[in-house]
Amino acid sequence: MQTMTRVLFLIFISTLPIFLIAQSHQRKNLEALRTDIDIEIDGKLSEDAWQFAETAKDFMQREPRNGRPATFDTHVKLLYDDQAIYIGAHIYDPKPDSLWQELKSRDIFGMADYFGIVIDPYNDGLNGLAFFVSVRNVQIDYKTDGQDQDDYDWDAVWISDTKIVADGWIAEIKIPYSALRFPKTEIQEWGINFQRNIQRFREVTSWNFIDATISGSLQQSGQLVGIEQITPPLRLSGSPYFSAFTEHNSETGNWKNGYNVGMDIKAGLSESFTLDVTLIPDFGQVESDDKIYSLSPYEVFYEEKRPFFTEGTELFNKGGIFYSRRIGSTADGYYQIRNQYDPDQIIDNPENEQLINAFKLSGKTSKGLGIGVFNAMTANTWAKVKDSTGNEQRILTSPFTNYNMFVFDQALWKNSSISFYNTNVYKPDDRFAANVSGTEFRLRDKSNRYETSGNINISQHYTSDNSPKTGEYAQVRIEKVSGNFLAETWFKYVSDDYDPNDMGFLSRNNEIAQGINLKYNIYEPFGKFLNLRSRLYINQYYLNVPRKFNQLLIGMDGNVTTVKQFSTGFDFSFRPLGFHDYFEPRVPGYYYITNPNYSFGLWTSPDYRKTFLVDLRFGLWNVPKQDLFNWWGSIKPRWRANNNFLVIPELFIDYSLNNIGYVKDSTNNTGAPAIIFGRRDIIELTSSLEASYVFSPATSLSFRARHYWLRVNYLSFYDLQKDGNLLPNSYHNNENFVVNAFNIDMVFKWDFAPGSELLLVWKNAIFSNDQQEKLEEHYWRNLKNTFDAPISNSISIKLLYYLDWQYFKSGSKKKSEGFGALGQSIRNLVT
Repeated sequence: MQTMTRVLFLIFISTLPIFLIAQSHQRKNLEALRTDIDIEIDGKLSEDAWQFAETAKDFMQREPRNGRPATFDTHVKLLYDDQAIYIGAHIYDPKPDSLWQELKSRDIFGMADYFGIVIDPYNDGLNGLAFFVSVRNVQIDYKTDGQDQDDYDWDAVWISDTKIVADGWIAEIKIPYSALRFPKTEIQEWGINFQRNIQRFREVTSWNFIDATISGSLQQSGQLVGIEQITPPLRLSGSPYFSAFTEHNSETGNWKNGYNVGMDIKAGLSESFTLDVTLIPDFGQVESDDKIYSLSPYEVFYEEKRPFFTEGTELFNKGGIFYSRRIGSTADGYYQIRNQYDPDQIIDNPENEQLINAFKLSGKTSKGLGIGVFNAMTANTWAKVKDSTGNEQRILTSPFTNYNMFVFDQALWKNSSISFYNTNVYKPDDRFAANVSGTEFRLRDKSNRYETSGNINISQHYTSDNSPKTGEYAQVRIEKVSGNFLAETWFKYVSDDYDPNDMGFLSRNNEIAQGINLKYNIYEPFGKFLNLRSRLYINQYYLNVPRKFNQLLIGMDGNVTTVKQFSTGFDFSFRPLGFHDYFEPRVPGYYYITNPNYSFGLWTSPDYRKTFLVDLRFGLWNVPKQDLFNWWGSIKPRWRANNNFLVIPELFIDYSLNNIGYVKDSTNNTGAPAIIFGRRDIIELTSSLEASYVFSPATSLSFRARHYWLRVNYLSFYDLQKDGNLLPNSYHNNENFVVNAFNIDMVFKWDFAPGSELLLVWKNAIFSNDQQEKLEEHYWRNLKNTFDAPISNSISIKLLYYLDWQYFKSGSKKKSEGFGALGQSIRNLVT
C-alpha cells in the first residue's frame, strides 16, 4: 500500500510542470462555400460552384525536407450542402505520365500518388477522420488520434472519382454527413488538413504545415469555417448478410455444411452517438492466425481480425484492459475432450465459443465527453461424444458468458484527456464474476512538447467458494515528446494478484519496473541522409512480492534513411547483472539465473519504388559463460510485377543452441517441488508466400500460404535448485517434439456497391504436435510428413449488402445513384 501511495504522489507532482508552457501552432483558415446545385462525382470539377469556392494552396513538405515548399502546386476547394461536403482537388504535376499508379485493395496506399483530407469535427486535436484516394481512385479511410495512432479497420461509406489530366490529376470526393460525427451547433468550426504524396519523390506535403519535430499531426491542422445551418442526419444503416460453407476434415472423413443469416446494424442515437450491433455474426471468412508454439510461460498474443471487434473500438483501448479475442475464444473444455476421447468417439467438439450477439455504443458530447459501452454474449458450448457403450452424450465445454465494458473519456485542452473505465465478465452457471476498473490520463502543454501520462487499474475476482481477490496496477510517464531531443522517464507497479485476463491481456504480473529513455532525432536532410533516429535506454526490473532483483537492461537502437531511400537500423542490449527469471520455473519461490548476456540486431530495407527488392534482418543473443547462443534472420523479397500484381515470399529462421528451459515439475519424497529443466537445441522456421492481383479498385484476389516448423531436441536434463542454479540429474524420458502448422487463405473480394461486398474464401489448415524419439532434420521430408497429418479444408461464400436509411428517404435520384454504382462495379468486374 505504501508503494501505491508513492505512485499516486508521483502522478500528482508530475502534472505540475504541464501548465508552465503555452504556445499555439499557427493555423490557416479555409472557408467552405454552400452550393444549391447537384455535384456529380466524376473527377471533372465541371460545376460552376467550384469556380467561386476559396482555394487552399501553398502546401509545405513534411517529408523528406520538413518545412520546405512543396515541389508541385495543389489547389483544393470545398463545397457543402444539406447532405454532404464536397472536396475538389487539382493536383498539379508537369509529368502526369510519371505518376505512380499501383492498384491496391481498399485501405492500402501501395506505391501510388495519393491525396486526402483529415477532418477533426470537434476541433479538439483528439479524434480525426481521414479520407484519401490514390490516383487510381482506391479509397483509404481511417480514424486517427492526437498521438498519430491510426485505425485502418474503420470504414465509412463515401464517394470519390479521379481523372488524370494534362497538368496532373484531379480528385473529387463526396463525404456524406452520415459518415461524420459533429456537434449540433448553428455554426461549425472543424479542424481540417489536406495531404498529398508524390510517390516518385517520396514527398509528403500538407496544406497546414505539419512540423515533424512536434508530436501529433492532428493538432497541427488548419481550420474550416463557413459551414452553417447543417443538421446531423439520422444515421441508420443495416448490412444483412448471407453466408454458406462446406468443410472437410481428413481425420474423421466427415463433411460439414451449413449456412448463416445475420445482420450488422448502425444507428445514430444522436448527432454524435452511434450504436453498432451484430446479430448472429459469422467470422468464417476472417484470415487465419499465424499460429506458433510457445515454450515460455507466457500466453501468445494474437491480433484481432474480426471486423466488428476492430472497427470503432478506439475508446475501448483505454487502460489496456480490453482484449476482444477473449470473446468467442477457445472453449474451456475443448482440449479436454480431445485428450479424453478417440477421434472416432467425437461427433462434434466446437473449438470456439459461439457468439450470440454483441453491441457497442460510442460517441462524444459537445463538451468533449466520450462515452463507450460494449456488451457481448456467448452461448453454452456443447461437445457431442460417444461413450464406451456407443451411447451419445452432450458435455458442456464452456458456459454462457456475458462480457461488458464502459468508458468515459473527457477531453481537456489540446491533446489532453482523462478517462474512467470498467470491464466485467459474468458466468452465472459457474457463479463467477471478474472486473477491472481504472483511470487513465494524458496531459500535454499547449505547445505539444511536454506530456505526463499514466493509469491506475484495480482487478477483482469473485467465485462461489473463495473470498474476493483484488490486484492493483499503476504506471506513470513524464516525457518531452517534441523537438530533436526527446526524453522519457517511467515507473510501473503490478501487484501479484493483479489479473485482467478474463477480458484483457497481460503477460505477467507481480512486477516493479522503472526506466529512462533518451532520444535524438534529425528530421531534415543532412549530407547523404534524409533523417536519423536514435535512442538510449536504461530499465530496471524487480519481482514485486517478495521484492527481488530481476534484471538491469541497458540498450540502444537507431535507424537512418539515405537520399536514395535506403533504410538501415540496429539495436543492441546488454544485461550486465544477468537475468533472474521468476516465471520460467512455473513454481512460486523458484527462479533461474542467466549470466550476463547481450543481444544485437541489424536490418536493411531498400527503396520500395523498385520493382524488385529484398528486406533483410539479422540478430543474435549470447551468454558467454553458459555457452548459450541464439541467432535469427529473415529474408523478404518483394516483386511488383506490374501495377496490379505483387508477390512477397518470406523466410524466417530462429536457431537456439544449448537453450535452457522448463520441462516439467512434480513433488519429490520430501514434499518439496522437483523442477526439471533441460538443455535443448531449438530451430524455428517460418516460410510464407503472399500474392495479390487487384483487377480494379473494387475487385481483388489474394493468396497467402504459411508453414511454421518448430523442432525441439533435448540434450540433457537438470534439477533446478533454490538458488537458481542447475544440477545434472538422471532424467532420461523422451521430451523431443516437432510442431507443424500450415495454412492457406485465398480470398476473392468484390465491392459491388458502396459498403457492400461479396467474398469467396478457400481455407486449408494443418496443425500437428508430435513427440519423436529421433527428430526429422530434413526440412522437405518434414514438410511431406506435415501433409500426411489431418487436414481441414473449407470453402465459404458471404454476401453482404449495405442499406442506408438516407438512401430510401432521399428518393429516386439516390436510388439511381446506388444502382449506377452497382452497374459500374459489374462492368469493372467483367472488363
